[in-house]
Amino acid sequence: MTGTPRTAHHPAPADESAGPRPAPAGQRAPRRIVAGLVITEFLIGIGLAMPLVASLGLKVEEIAPRAKESVLASVLAAGAVASLVLNPVFGHLSDRTTGRAGRRRPWIVGGLVAGLPAALVMATATSPAQLMLGWVLAQASYNAALAALAAVIADRVPAPQQATVSGLFGAAQFTSVLPAFLLVGLVPGNTTLLLVVPGVMGAAGSVVSWRLLRGDRVLPASERRPLKLRSIFTSLLFDPRTSPAFTAVWLQRFLLQGANALIGTFGLYYLMSRLEMSTAQAAALVSATGMLAVAGNSLSAVVFGRLASRTGAYKAFIVASGLLMALSMAIKMLSASVWPIYLSTAVAAVGLGTFYAVDMALVLRVMPTSGDAARWLGVFNIAKALPQSVAPLLAPLLLALGTDPVGPGADGENYFALYLGGTLAALAAVALTPLVRHPRLDRR
Repeated sequence: MTGTPRTAHHPAPADESAGPRPAPAGQRAPRRIVAGLVITEFLIGIGLAMPLVASLGLKVEEIAPRAKESVLASVLAAGAVASLVLNPVFGHLSDRTTGRAGRRRPWIVGGLVAGLPAALVMATATSPAQLMLGWVLAQASYNAALAALAAVIADRVPAPQQATVSGLFGAAQFTSVLPAFLLVGLVPGNTTLLLVVPGVMGAAGSVVSWRLLRGDRVLPASERRPLKLRSIFTSLLFDPRTSPAFTAVWLQRFLLQGANALIGTFGLYYLMSRLEMSTAQAAALVSATGMLAVAGNSLSAVVFGRLASRTGAYKAFIVASGLLMALSMAIKMLSASVWPIYLSTAVAAVGLGTFYAVDMALVLRVMPTSGDAARWLGVFNIAKALPQSVAPLLAPLLLALGTDPVGPGADGENYFALYLGGTLAALAAVALTPLVRHPRLDRR
């Protein structure tokens, strides 16, 4: 089922509650809307990145030092499941919100504010169960905000500008890890601050988001649909037969994110095994390449997002990004020295940044109905969240296949097989590109 694209909306100058008016052809989104998208995504990214970078691991060390690996894995798995399920559900609820504040802003601001009590639950945790509860609440809060925020691009950004804005959106996500690294360096042992500061930043920043994203469209009575319990559950599903282009783009994101998660899960151990580095040496190289990746991701997202908006050749950029990621993994698959690691990181950074600049704009063109934008973008987010749960389970199976022919480590892990799996996943994503066909892709 293919829907008619909704004209981008902009705020009415006289009466905010009246909702945005259709944008004339060729009009660009107001700068404050773009700024609101970028700033809010940055705040959400900080709230999710800080615990993942260090604070959850440090908190687990405090409350369960004898079972830290299993406890941390359980906490992260619970959060991943919450993200996977709740993002499309909150998107569905956002699409049907009828208040005078609009469909998106209540969820965006509410999610940012709710992140603070979730952070307090984690900071005061004295048991694994409380820490897990806090992390699930944090995922629920920030995914409520994220589901509605992504839909603002569909609602308020004209189609020819969407790749540019998506690139800036992606850059904000990539750079949100930098404050996490900085704060960990400043107060490495203070888990309370590491957990609470991101929540405080998000809650305080919600005021800015509320102001910048004003003019949210209020659903007229003729477009309002009843909210049913069954529709909430079905918001997680879609029929590939009625939306083949959306399915192909969904699978591309799943495969490329899966390839990235597959090799990222054991990145530290790869250096220790294949390059025979000490833990300290491997950690230092991971830190250096991590900063290089952030810079490359952010820069390529901005540059190629703008270029994709100008050319409209979204599928060509998806192909290029998939090939670059495959090349990056092939370099690591065949290398046993340090400098190829930097080269591989740089190539992957450009590939991943390009992909996340373009895939949002691409899916906005092919999703079945633009009237349920938040719901469909939430379903699309599953393709990003699910591999983060699947990859850690699949990686050990690939590592156990035979012997690494390039540089067998002391423990016998086959990193050649691991990176070959990632390479094949990236190439499979590229091979799906001819299936991405939709009338809206031919419009500029």
